[in-house]
Amino acid sequence: MKLLNIFFCGLLLITSSSLIFRTSAPNHVTLIKEINAPVLDGRVDDSAWLNATLLDLNFTFINGQNHRANVHLGHNGTHFFVGAIIFLVGPNPFSVAEEMVLPDGFLIYFDVQNDGKLSPPEDAKGLLNFVGVRHSQIYLSMSLSLDWFWDSAEDLPFLQNWGERRPSVSNSVLWTPDENIAASNISTCGMGYYSGGLTGDQHFEFCFPLSNNDKIADGLQVATGETRTMGVALEFFRQGYEPEDGVRIPDLYDFWPGDGFTPNVSTTPSEYARVLLNYEGQFGSLNFGILFIVVVIAVSIILWLITKHK
Repeated sequence: MKLLNIFFCGLLLITSSSLIFRTSAPNHVTLIKEINAPVLDGRVDDSAWLNATLLDLNFTFINGQNHRANVHLGHNGTHFFVGAIIFLVGPNPFSVAEEMVLPDGFLIYFDVQNDGKLSPPEDAKGLLNFVGVRHSQIYLSMSLSLDWFWDSAEDLPFLQNWGERRPSVSNSVLWTPDENIAASNISTCGMGYYSGGLTGDQHFEFCFPLSNNDKIADGLQVATGETRTMGVALEFFRQGYEPEDGVRIPDLYDFWPGDGFTPNVSTTPSEYARVLLNYEGQFGSLNFGILFIVVVIAVSIILWLITKHK
């Protein structure tokens, strides 16, 4: 009986060690799961997305329109993957009304230092979907990648443009497009997809490296093997327009996290959600090494006790 008790005590020690050194996200932090790289064809239906972190949420515009979304987030150790489906949303309504091609956009914003403040380097990536409508018929569907960063310099014409596009925002919007967006070293790649006539779903599917040579515009810079907690916000928006002889029609947009219409989240990082990136999967490289040492010591103690009590 004594040997049996010793054996079970040793087994409990090994089991508890694996629990102690398991890397997991705290209750208030979302763990971004490690996945195989999905095929980026614009349709968020690759089997790799089934293993990603899934957020089932709603975006609510200032006009009361509510749009349900499924957002898949994952990484493979070198790249971050985003796959979002906005259900039954249709094309940009301003495109339908004016027979223009105005985009819908989906973005992810990072408070890289997780300090609740916006200062360089911060990072934002996204995708624009363009759905052309003429005579109630879809004739065009294309997408364009977005790469933004936080610039503390106040460009007055730029701020005026944002103020007209989003008069409900009370803080200065200093998210600036990266000028390298059209260059060969573009850091964001992806495709969008639209289906279902004038009431269909929109898909936004894109990826970007977690470490990039452009450290000013790409502020993530997460090294392989590093565990990092960051603030994150998601945005779905429909770009407004300025008639030739009228008042500008503002953007329709909303952010996650938030309850109802949340206009200031992109400029108020204290409201960002928190996500955890762990590049070594469920066990960090250092934690796994410690766990291995503990297991070896535990097994040695068990064998020594068994030998001693023979």
